[in-house]
Amino acid sequence: MVITIDGLGVNGKSTLAKMISKKINFKNFNTGAIYRCIALEIINNNYDINNLDAVIEVLSNIKVNFIDERVYLNDKDITKQIQTEEISVKSTKWATIIKIKEIVRKIQRDFILNNDTVMEGRDIATRIAPNAEVKFYLYSDFEKRVERLWKKDTGVDIETIRNNLKVRDDLDINGGNFIKPQNAIEIDTTNLNIDEVFEIMLKEIKNKCNIFAT
Repeated sequence: MVITIDGLGVNGKSTLAKMISKKINFKNFNTGAIYRCIALEIINNNYDINNLDAVIEVLSNIKVNFIDERVYLNDKDITKQIQTEEISVKSTKWATIIKIKEIVRKIQRDFILNNDTVMEGRDIATRIAPNAEVKFYLYSDFEKRVERLWKKDTGVDIETIRNNLKVRDDLDINGGNFIKPQNAIEIDTTNLNIDEVFEIMLKEIKNKCNIFAT
C-alpha cells in the first residue's frame, strides 16, 4: 500500500510523512532527502556538475537509507548536514537535471515495490505512484512558509529566506519538479499546526482504507 504526500517545499511534508508512517507502521521515504544527499555528495567531493556523465556515474552507486528518522548516506548519518540553506537551494536546482531525476525515481519505484510506504515529494502521486491508495496535496501561503523557515533559524535574514524560497519555488515549478496531482485530498496548512494537519490526514486514511482501529 502506498500513501503519497505532494506539495511545494515548507508545507510539512517530511514531518507529516514521518508521523503517519510511525503511527500506521509503514516505511517512510523522504524524497527530498535523496536530492539533498546527492547535493551533499556533489559539494563535499567538489564534483564538477558540468561534467555530468562523470557525476552521474558516481551518483548511481550511492547508498541512501532511512533508519529511525535519521538519514544515512553511504552508511554515514548526515541528517543535520543536509538541512543547510545551501543544500536546500542546490538540491532543488540540481533536481531539475533529468539524469539526476532518473536516479531518484528508480530508487523511489524500487522502494515502493518492496514496502508499504508513506512517500512524500513534489511529484510523487503523478510520476512515481499514480495508483497510490491515498493521495494528499499540501499547500499554504507563501509568506507563511517564509515565516516557518525563519522560525527554524532566526539568525538568517528573513529577506534572504524569502528570496531563497522564491528561487526554490521557481526551480520546482519551471524546472518540472512539481506537478499538482489530480484526485488528491487537498489540505491548506496555512492556519493549521502540524498536529492538526496530522489528525486530518489520519482520519482520511482511516476512512479510505478501513484500517487502523486506533
